[in-house]
Amino acid sequence: MEHQLLIGKYTLESLTNGLYVTPFDLYREYVQNAADAIDQAEEEGVLRKNEGCIEISINSSLKRISIKDNGTGVKSNDVLSNLIDIGNSQKRLSKSRGFRGIGRLSGLGYCDQLNFKTSAYQENLATVVSYDTKLLKKLLSPQENTRDSINDVLQKVVKIYTIPEKESRHYFEVELIGINEEIHLLDEREVIEYLRQNLPVPYSSDFVWGSLIKQKLNQCGVIIDEYEIKLLSNGNCQSIRKPYTNHVLSDRIRRIDDEINDIRFREFWIDGQLSAVLWYADTDFWGTVLSNEIKGIRVRQGNILIGDNNSLRHCFREERFNGWLVGELHIIDERIIPNTRRDDYEKNDTYRKLLNQLNEWAVDISKQIRHRSYERSLSDSQKEFLKADKYLINNEKHKEISTGTELDMYDLDDSDSVASTDLLSKISMLMNMGNNVTKYNILNMNPKMTMEQKRTVARVFDILYANYSKTKANGIVQNIIENF
Repeated sequence: MEHQLLIGKYTLESLTNGLYVTPFDLYREYVQNAADAIDQAEEEGVLRKNEGCIEISINSSLKRISIKDNGTGVKSNDVLSNLIDIGNSQKRLSKSRGFRGIGRLSGLGYCDQLNFKTSAYQENLATVVSYDTKLLKKLLSPQENTRDSINDVLQKVVKIYTIPEKESRHYFEVELIGINEEIHLLDEREVIEYLRQNLPVPYSSDFVWGSLIKQKLNQCGVIIDEYEIKLLSNGNCQSIRKPYTNHVLSDRIRRIDDEINDIRFREFWIDGQLSAVLWYADTDFWGTVLSNEIKGIRVRQGNILIGDNNSLRHCFREERFNGWLVGELHIIDERIIPNTRRDDYEKNDTYRKLLNQLNEWAVDISKQIRHRSYERSLSDSQKEFLKADKYLINNEKHKEISTGTELDMYDLDDSDSVASTDLLSKISMLMNMGNNVTKYNILNMNPKMTMEQKRTVARVFDILYANYSKTKANGIVQNIIENF
């Protein structure tokens, strides 16, 4: 092909504002780059284990955000290729969270100026790369009807210069100046909520199950990467921790404080290779979890959230049950690759196989949830009935949950009373509560039997007709009547 490809300037819009689900994703993109730099610094001996730190600073009065790490930094000779080139990352997928080389552009659409300041270990200078994003927005305006390429635009908006620095210092700092206040990036409460859910931070020391989760995952060969991330805002400094707690507030109506009884684990193997490990809280499953910070099974890779609390909802035949659960699915298989937006995965064969296994697990845990709901919803007489009728309860525990049932009419996040509706209606029918007759005339016309005896035998008849052909069931019924 003789034509020289021109990549137009509007591609920059697609790689900034148009690429990410929410403006808050810029925190994730810059932090994952910082985490990779800290990993590299530890690998090269620049940092000792647990010396790495990431600081996020928010100054609402100056409309400024800073994200700084003490990782390797970028060598001055590599600045152009690492910080100016687009989609030309040298990172390895097997070792890095960011590997496409476009995440550093995530802040361009939300400020007036974007600065990268970095210094590498044993270099006596720091390099600053400054994007004039105000000018960039003007150049990308539809009124600027030019056929400029991305390169043409970057030549106009980017400045690079160096300043003296101590050789002992090594860092990378992202600075966003002139933040648009309407997008809430400076809102401390919203920022903390996002950071706690999305970033690779430790569990809180108050979460007693955190150490067990880490220990069990380590036994499975899964190392949860954790980083000390501090938020400096309004004169306060706090370490960010995951939001999991020992109790789960459930059920929108009754607001039940449901204690975590245990942590369950599930391994997922694909083609002989461990691909993912799931942990989830074993509670009494009273209903939907009320805290959106912990609700649902979260997918994480490199301990960074992929998608959100609804990412695995489609695996459940009754999707509401995902909202009754608390847990994390840690992906460790390199063949399962996050998409560019990091809200899902590339649809390859390995990912599809994982989804098939997740669907099977979702059916199993849904049965457990329904069974616990059934048991809670029964009256004492109904519980006695189920104890006597072992066949029925076994059938309820193991039957497949059908789709398109009457349950679809209910709110997907309703309480556990909804989950028990089917069983209770069947029990009511079988016991014929409130009626003085059974549905079998052959029993109603028998003057020798008490009403309690008639109801008991009617339950037996129901089971016979449910599990045998009509001819065979009729024969057994006739035999029972003749010998009663």
